[in-house]
This record gives sequence, structure tokens and C-alpha cells, in this order.
Amino acid sequence: MVHYLTFDEVGITVAVIGIALAFLVLTWNAVKAIHDWRQLARRPTADTLADHEVRIKHLEECCNEVRGKLDADWQWQQDEREINSLMLRSIKHLLQHEVDGNDTAALEQMEAEIDNWLFDHAK
Repeated sequence: MVHYLTFDEVGITVAVIGIALAFLVLTWNAVKAIHDWRQLARRPTADTLADHEVRIKHLEECCNEVRGKLDADWQWQQDEREINSLMLRSIKHLLQHEVDGNDTAALEQMEAEIDNWLFDHAK
């Protein structure tokens, strides 16, 4: 006698096949995701390294340029401090000379210091 499948048995068979296919698809996607992740985790390629080297060289050049500008600004500030110090000391000696009428030696010394500074920093 031939056994025909009932509607419930067909439904269960289709459901089992569908679940099996879904499981296979999920497993395949998981394996593919792990493979893609491992590809990303590998060492960079030669092109990537070359690009990084170019970018690092550019950043170093920019850093050196900025460092040069900062050094020039620092030197300018030091020169300004020296100029301000000379000017204030000169004004003090001029005022002292105006008050007592003497102390021409201090004025001559300040004149020599100013001349020395100007000769040293002439550009």
C-alpha cells in the first residue's frame, strides 16, 4: 500500500527544508564575515605603506616649517626684549642726567651699548 503524505507532513517537511537552508545561509554569511574581517586585519599592502610614507613625509615637512617659524618668532621676541631693556635704561639715564646734570659717563656707556647692539643685530 502506498502512503501518501498528508498536508501536515508536507508542511513540516517544507519547514525543515526551509530551516536547513536558513541555517546554511547564516553559516555561509558568518564564514564570509569572518573571512572579510581577517582580510582587514592583515598587514597593510605596499600601496598603503607607500601612501603612509608620503603622508608622514608631508607632515614632517610641515612640522619643520612651523618649527622654523616658531624659532624665528622666538628670536624676534628676544630681540624685542633686548631693545626694550636698552630703551628703558637709556631713558632712565637721560632722566638721571636731567635731574642732577651730571652722570655723562652713564650716558656714554648707554650710547656704546646701543651701538654694540645695533652692530650685532644689523641685517
